[in-house]
Amino acid sequence: MSRKINNLIFVWFIMLLTTMMTIMPLPEFFYGIRIEWVALAVIFFSIMNVSLMGVIAASSIGLLLDLLQGGLLGENALILSVISYLSYRFRFQIRVYPDWQIMVVTLFLLSFGNLISLWIRGFSGQVLFVTEEWFSIIIAALIWPIFMRMLQTLQNYFVEE
Repeated sequence: MSRKINNLIFVWFIMLLTTMMTIMPLPEFFYGIRIEWVALAVIFFSIMNVSLMGVIAASSIGLLLDLLQGGLLGENALILSVISYLSYRFRFQIRVYPDWQIMVVTLFLLSFGNLISLWIRGFSGQVLFVTEEWFSIIIAALIWPIFMRMLQTLQNYFVEE
């Protein structure tokens, strides 16, 4: 197969895998600190692999996530679209940063997505400020370098140059 088809299969396999990791049931103790794996993957592919992950692809994954989680239809689609756009827009600046600065950018993008979610829930009448969601964002930003290196290694292994 060609490199572009391998790359497409790899991107959508990782996106479906992170979707499954997001909707996977967890014990009650870990429920509040669920890591946004899909948002991390969208950030990675928007920065590192721009040809196959755009706003429309992020929006479609967000709609799938909305359907699987049973929340407000379009909430995750909007959040992932905004995160994808911002990471795509500033991809050249983000790529040259050292790892700790990319962690800060990831923290900013995930926090902005959480603020959008809080805004949407406020409009729907479900104003809940959950501190565990902010802890999950901090944990996701801290594991970002491991996640990024793992996806880069998998991409180099499965997608031949």
